[in-house]
Amino acid sequence: MKKILPVAVLAAMAGVNGAQAVHVNSDGLGQVLLFPYYTTTGGQDTLINIANTTADYKAVKVRILESLNSREVLDFNLYLSPFDHWSAAISADPDGVGAAITSGDNSCTVPLAISNGDTIPFRNFEYDEDSIDGLERTKEGYIEIIEMGIVEVGTQNWPQDIKHVNGVPGDCQDLDDSWNNGVWASDSQDGMDSATGGLYGYGVLIDVEEGTDATYDAVALDNFFDTGVIFHTAPGSLDPGLDDGTPDYDVIIGNTVVSGSAAGRPGISAGLDATSAVLMVDTISNDYVLDSDLDAGTDWVVTFPTKRDYVVPFPAIDPFTDTWDPLESESCEGFALAYVDREEGSPLAPPTSNDFSPQPDPDEPELFTFCAEANVLSFNSSNVLEAPQDRNGTNFDLEEGFENGWARLDFKDTDANGSSDRPSLPAGGTDFLGLPTIGFAVQKYVNGDLDGVLSNYAGSITHKGSRSVLASVSVP
Repeated sequence: MKKILPVAVLAAMAGVNGAQAVHVNSDGLGQVLLFPYYTTTGGQDTLINIANTTADYKAVKVRILESLNSREVLDFNLYLSPFDHWSAAISADPDGVGAAITSGDNSCTVPLAISNGDTIPFRNFEYDEDSIDGLERTKEGYIEIIEMGIVEVGTQNWPQDIKHVNGVPGDCQDLDDSWNNGVWASDSQDGMDSATGGLYGYGVLIDVEEGTDATYDAVALDNFFDTGVIFHTAPGSLDPGLDDGTPDYDVIIGNTVVSGSAAGRPGISAGLDATSAVLMVDTISNDYVLDSDLDAGTDWVVTFPTKRDYVVPFPAIDPFTDTWDPLESESCEGFALAYVDREEGSPLAPPTSNDFSPQPDPDEPELFTFCAEANVLSFNSSNVLEAPQDRNGTNFDLEEGFENGWARLDFKDTDANGSSDRPSLPAGGTDFLGLPTIGFAVQKYVNGDLDGVLSNYAGSITHKGSRSVLASVSVP
């Protein structure tokens, strides 16, 4: 028979993986950076910043993905010199209806257009057969940054090409030529070594007209690739992705490390399951502020960065339950939502014991769904991030009297009453409950013009998560 073991016993059995197990680096440095959200709706811009804290020359894949099904809207290579910093802005396309990227940074990109300062519109080629197929879909999404390796001395002059002298790289054109019928076109590993990490990143959601910005940190995954693995690919390639990493993982829960190695499943790589495992949470919690006197509003960004590969196959693969439907352009997952005010008040509170009989039944947690991969949950239609309700935005109305407090989303419970549990993510004999999730809350206080001073404020708060990990072990 099967026996479910608690986390503490599991950790004692499993031990800790070696240095090359993928894990979330709580210090914010890694080989992979996940930016949970970008947006250009309502005149907003998103500023992206990446820093190389090492003395290595880095080859980095920058992949921008739309919000509904993680379809790529732009992909390019970025080459960072030691201690380099790169930044770019994602904004509304000035000549179209979608989004575009531009950068005033000199760091080399291939193609060269971005490092040359050109504005590059996003593309809809990857989803042009879906029911929602327009360029408007590129206005919201999230970003993957994956270090492909270190650029060393090869048959070309690459490190010197990348290195900045008086703020300018040596020769970005040489990098471009290397991919355009040059040496990297025939041997992409020439002069390359395996990734070492040390990248950090952050995003800024800025509304210039409103005078607000909200800054968030990218989630850093370290030891994503095994030592010796070089995954240097051409600009525009769909590889490497989150399914190409090591199968080994370390999941930190409090002062416990749960280690394992994903075995892989039909249609799902071991690397993707390992990456999902380190991002799995069974609940997320955060504040909401809706104080009418302050004209306050709160939106939550809830992103599932590995969802696409689990829901594009038919049927959907655990832990996701709903297959992507191109005719509806959605894949919906249910969960329970509960909330309390700042004084412990809850609409779920049971009736008082001294009430007359028969007493009313207490309310149940609300059943809710997210149908995109980078979702925005707005409370009481505050619409802080202006996410469209017909794409990735959704609204939840709290009961009267609950202006300020905190809420919890439960990803284990798919019908909000505890009778339907979500299937777990199996990863080498270890079951992870919930969904692979990243994100944050954005609060805004809009006071307008007070005595000639624009008095609007915004801030972001990272979600707080809990984890449920079980092991199925055969016993006599």
